Amino acid sequence: MRTSFVKASYLRYPIILVSIFLFYAQLTANHNTPLEIEVSMSDEKNGQHVIKVVLDNGLTILIRESHEIPKVSFQIWYNVGSKDELLGEKGIAHLIEHMIFKGTSMLSESDINTLVHKLSGNCNAFTSYDYTGYLFNFPTQHWQEAFPIVADCMTNCLFKDDMLNSEMKAVIQELKMNKDQYERYLLEEMIGMIFPDHPYHYPIIGYKQDLWSVAGKNLLDFYKKHYKPNNATLVIVGDVKVAEVVELANKYFGSIEKDPEYTKKEHFFHRDIASKSLTIYRDVAQPTLAYAFVIPGATEKKDTALDIFEWVLGKGKSSRLYKKLVNDTQLATSIATGSWGLFDHGFFFILVEPKNIDNAAAIERIIVAELEDIARNGVEDEEFTRGFKKTQMSLYSLLEAIEDQAYAIGHAYLATGDENYVFTALNQPEGVLKQQIQDLVASYFRPTIMHKGFVLPLPESEKPEWAVLQEESDTEDQEILEARIRTTEVEPASYAHTIKVQKPTLFAFPKPQTCTLSNGLKVLYHDNDTTPKINIVLEFKARSDYDPLNQQGLYTFVAEMMTEGTENYTSEELADCIESRGMSINVAPGGISMKMLASDFVFGLGILKEVLTKATFPEHEIEKVRHQLLTDIKQYWDEPRSFIGQLVRDEIYKGHPKSKQSIGTADSIANITRNDLINFYKKYISPSGAHIAVVGDLQNYDVKKVLEEELGDWKASDVESITYPPLSLSAAKEVNYPINRDQVVLCLAQLSVARKDPKFDTYLLFDQIFGGGQLNSMSSRLFELREHTGLFYTIQGTLLAGTDEEPGMFQVRTIVSLDRLAEAEKAIKSTIDKVADSLTQDELDEAKRAVINTLVDNFASNSDIASTFLYLDRFKLPVDYFDNRATSLEKITLEDMKNAVRDILNSKNMITVRAGRV
Repeated sequence: MRTSFVKASYLRYPIILVSIFLFYAQLTANHNTPLEIEVSMSDEKNGQHVIKVVLDNGLTILIRESHEIPKVSFQIWYNVGSKDELLGEKGIAHLIEHMIFKGTSMLSESDINTLVHKLSGNCNAFTSYDYTGYLFNFPTQHWQEAFPIVADCMTNCLFKDDMLNSEMKAVIQELKMNKDQYERYLLEEMIGMIFPDHPYHYPIIGYKQDLWSVAGKNLLDFYKKHYKPNNATLVIVGDVKVAEVVELANKYFGSIEKDPEYTKKEHFFHRDIASKSLTIYRDVAQPTLAYAFVIPGATEKKDTALDIFEWVLGKGKSSRLYKKLVNDTQLATSIATGSWGLFDHGFFFILVEPKNIDNAAAIERIIVAELEDIARNGVEDEEFTRGFKKTQMSLYSLLEAIEDQAYAIGHAYLATGDENYVFTALNQPEGVLKQQIQDLVASYFRPTIMHKGFVLPLPESEKPEWAVLQEESDTEDQEILEARIRTTEVEPASYAHTIKVQKPTLFAFPKPQTCTLSNGLKVLYHDNDTTPKINIVLEFKARSDYDPLNQQGLYTFVAEMMTEGTENYTSEELADCIESRGMSINVAPGGISMKMLASDFVFGLGILKEVLTKATFPEHEIEKVRHQLLTDIKQYWDEPRSFIGQLVRDEIYKGHPKSKQSIGTADSIANITRNDLINFYKKYISPSGAHIAVVGDLQNYDVKKVLEEELGDWKASDVESITYPPLSLSAAKEVNYPINRDQVVLCLAQLSVARKDPKFDTYLLFDQIFGGGQLNSMSSRLFELREHTGLFYTIQGTLLAGTDEEPGMFQVRTIVSLDRLAEAEKAIKSTIDKVADSLTQDELDEAKRAVINTLVDNFASNSDIASTFLYLDRFKLPVDYFDNRATSLEKITLEDMKNAVRDILNSKNMITVRAGRV
């Protein structure tokens, strides 16, 4: 699916969004008494992937050891969310999530951000209808420092009104930002419509009117009621030992008193035979159709069947709805299915991008017909196997991401009470799962209870009224914030300065084995048997800037067509044979990535060869893809956060190949012919200058022999090198792009340096100080600006945006309300101008530690390792590059950084781009 969707929870800061459909792991552990825990390899066979320990005060601890890289994810989950708010409390659960890091009796409001940054970690938080969580990710040598912080935050938060006043500004910006994400906004409004008498009716973030009078005391009352050890679950995944976790948990949490009277209220929902509809009108070119159903909540353990059902119905090119709506009738350009795993009642949705809104009725009839067929006849063996295999592959990917594992464990445990449910849910008989799917569809996917939602283009006649409504909203926001003025300075860190930094844990950075095939293709490979899968990443010499100037988007068009039919497979046959094995393939300008079970390695290489050498470019598939790309272009230009980058590139790289729009334009895509596609394919999809990385469970293969047999006869056509014109700093300029949105997307930019520039490492360290860098740190200059002013919910900054063989860009991006735009620009420019002279040695030292401690992240997964090998090869970096990285970074001095930064950062020379009501 070409559209992205977000789960129903709010992260404190938009760093990571994770999936909930996760099902497998391989921890070895044995659950005994709290302080006497032994770990045994045999316990994996007994299904004990996660160790559960409950302290005397009711705090539940879930532990999974994973020692692949020296990192730990430390999460605490409270079984309280927005559904637990009473009238007059709406939005408070989310506000507490924002405020819980803002000071306790032990910690100042700056301590947590400062400490986490000092220890080369990152932190975040999330609020759902059903739960609230706080997460810390640390390198192994520092993970224990999370214990005193999290324990203190369980009982001693202060919720000072002055700090609430400043944070309220960011929350208002967050609320406005969410309203500009139309698909997500539509789904949340549909939930409100579907659940009129259940707390899911109310948005997690609350309404503006709920925020007008809320005070610190209101937050404190809710916090004191719900933040109890017997209502909390600690989830720790990573490079830890079970016994040490339990010992430290007892030390820091054991003395916190439980609340024996604490109970959870049950919530009523009146089920009905009713189909409800909602239409919202916005300034968009591409409509969206949504069809939604109330399904069993996550507590009922139906999610495995539902996940497989998603693949059957609408996920992937082999799904029923993709074949019917996109391939056969071509009524739509894309289709997606998904669900939000709410605890009490689930929410399943189908999203469709129609070619023409007039086809909505026909699209609905096809959806209903497919659902009725499954309800009557069940799912076919082949489509069930495909869904099962794809779900299984998702679970193998989960093994490579400790934060996602911890999230999945916490979510599943709070919903089901089963600490191993994430890792055992697939262990059900095929017949049982098939019957569950059929029963679920028959009971919960009837047309009489199908709800509908639409995002449609705003009629011209309504645009004046929409402008009035936006102005009224801006005025309300201003009134709220003018009544909430912070009068005190931000508290400096204190506790953070008492914590000592430890040396990084030793890590053996993987090294590739290499060979070259007879056709010149360079191969880098590495055996990693952590999971029974293999990842392949192939990079071509030609990238998207190889598009002819008058045919921008040609490479993207070719890439899409490479999986739409070959000499031996039609488009549907190719999708079926790939997805039925749980495999995936992604072709994009510049490369191909694949994922497969280790047992399918040779078959996967055969598919890769088909795509590389035998694509046929059928005319009817060309027209289908053309419409898909034209829809993508509409959608791209409907989203200011997407197209602002192109507006910046147009100015920074004017006349340079890097200014080209890889997605193309409506005119260029409309005029590309079949001959254009075939000629580009033959010329540039070549082993000439290409390299491939293969990482995974390779122990049963002679990699060089297998690759030579499968890809050695892939013929090379010479790929010429592009001569890039020289670039220089751009003159200051302001660009305004009018589009009707609640907020303005703002970007300040200037030319930076190329990857091999001697200043690259200096700028990499500066990024950590200025914008949060490798860690997305909340202790950066730009985040401090957010904390001091509340001008924006999110802000990012880097000196190395798009850096490769050619110079990248300095960029600062944020989203801000129109009434505070001028103030935000002034504050950002002041920060830019002052930062070089105000840099400190402590900041530089912390930046070095941060970058050094994140080096292991390049080797967290098969895909990461493969991409890292290709990166080293692409830029001709030595094989021991990571072994010597710390030494090279330590040589950079504070004066080096100040001088380098001054070369670029001057707000008077910036390109300023604004997209919104400007």
